[in-house]
Amino acid sequence: MLLLALTSLGVGLRLINISQPFVDWWSWRQADVAMIAENFYRHGFNPCYPQINWAGQAPGYVGTEFPLVPFIAALLYVPFGVQDWVGRCVSVFFFAASVPLLYLLVKKVFNRRSAFFAVVVYCLTPLGIFAGRSFMPDTASLSFSLAAVYLFIEWLERERGFRLFLALTLATSLAILIKLPAIIIGLPLLYLAWKEYGPRFVLRRELWAFAILSLLFSLAWYAHAYLISVRYFPYHFFGEGGIKIEGLRWYLAILRQAATFSLTPVAFALMLVGVILPSPTKYGRVFHWWLIAIALFVLIAGEGNRHQWYRLPLVPVAAAFAGLACDFIWRRVARLTSSPLAPLSICSLLIAALAYCSYVYTQPFYEPMSLSDWQAGVELSRIAPPEVLVIVPDDGNPTAIYYSRRKGWHLFEPAESREAIEEIEGLRKEGAGYLIFTENKFWWLEYYSELRKYLDAHYRRVRETDSYIIFDLTASPLSTTVTDQGQSKRRLDQAPI
Repeated sequence: MLLLALTSLGVGLRLINISQPFVDWWSWRQADVAMIAENFYRHGFNPCYPQINWAGQAPGYVGTEFPLVPFIAALLYVPFGVQDWVGRCVSVFFFAASVPLLYLLVKKVFNRRSAFFAVVVYCLTPLGIFAGRSFMPDTASLSFSLAAVYLFIEWLERERGFRLFLALTLATSLAILIKLPAIIIGLPLLYLAWKEYGPRFVLRRELWAFAILSLLFSLAWYAHAYLISVRYFPYHFFGEGGIKIEGLRWYLAILRQAATFSLTPVAFALMLVGVILPSPTKYGRVFHWWLIAIALFVLIAGEGNRHQWYRLPLVPVAAAFAGLACDFIWRRVARLTSSPLAPLSICSLLIAALAYCSYVYTQPFYEPMSLSDWQAGVELSRIAPPEVLVIVPDDGNPTAIYYSRRKGWHLFEPAESREAIEEIEGLRKEGAGYLIFTENKFWWLEYYSELRKYLDAHYRRVRETDSYIIFDLTASPLSTTVTDQGQSKRRLDQAPI
């Protein structure tokens, strides 16, 4: 009942603002996933060919991880329609499934009380809260990773039953298929095999069978995804370029982020305490090896770890160590006093401090960083014909394109006005009908003054608000412009003579 209550608490926290459009800190990644889900729903449920909308008139097939999360969302669109909360709820479901898995794993590795404390920390960490309600594959992959580690221990202890073998292989395969970096669980699994068999584990045929079957499907899928990325425009493979070792300052910034926005200082400090505490159980170092694997991944994929969600596996590992630390504090306080309320009070204060820090550090994640992209996209979906194509200067953030419900192109920062003009005209010849500037890119119209003069001389501003400007690339500048008050004004002063 306590575990159910904690799971309900965690789910409740992740349901806060569940209907929020994809305008938060991770808007661009969620918008990509949402595009893939909607294209499954509208163009056929074929998970082998995920599609995005920023490839112009091309189909937009891209190489990506196995799209289980957007595929599930697409199935749910059938009864519920295309709703932002549907995609978010898929992640909430996988979070709920991960809670008992973490509890069982920590209970087996440490003890029951540590497991309950670990679940509390797991439910309250900012990175876990936000990732657990974001329309992204990371929480699903993490859930299968926890299942894989727990089932591997069960398989080793239960005379390697066939059903457990199948469940273990499936969980491991799905963890890696849904998110390739989940392959780091191989290190804690190797540790577990070593603890069971010693160096002779390399001679165990069942371990080789497990490893081959777990990696075979992943290898086949990512080979297929790579071929898609080299055959179809826009020739894109999600996550490419992330393998790069950075400088010391880069990694110190990641460490600071982990100690604050990811875990909070309270959870981070408890994790450090838990790392140095002894664990007399047989598999007591499995979380240490998982932590080492995470550190190695951050080191090797330094460039990729500019995105905070890649460090989501740190959350259950930190929670496990924090749970062990809380159990240690509980036992120490219980020895110093005869009052049964003393250890409960101390640990409750720690949890209260964690909850407060989590509230402080979680809030910024929800800030509507891409609000103007959403507003512009929604407005364009209202005024533009269904077949029209759109251009958006957005640094690769597809939020405006997604909410426009149209296909189109990203426009990246040019070196000079002439370059931007040539790019826009080239795309217009390919069918582009509208050009969107959101408030984040208004500076383009100031800095690239020739671009602004050219656009106003040749095209009409059909919508102009404090948040966005929409140019109709098919209309004359002598036409009227609709402002944010719904009024019209003549732009004759900027019309060509």
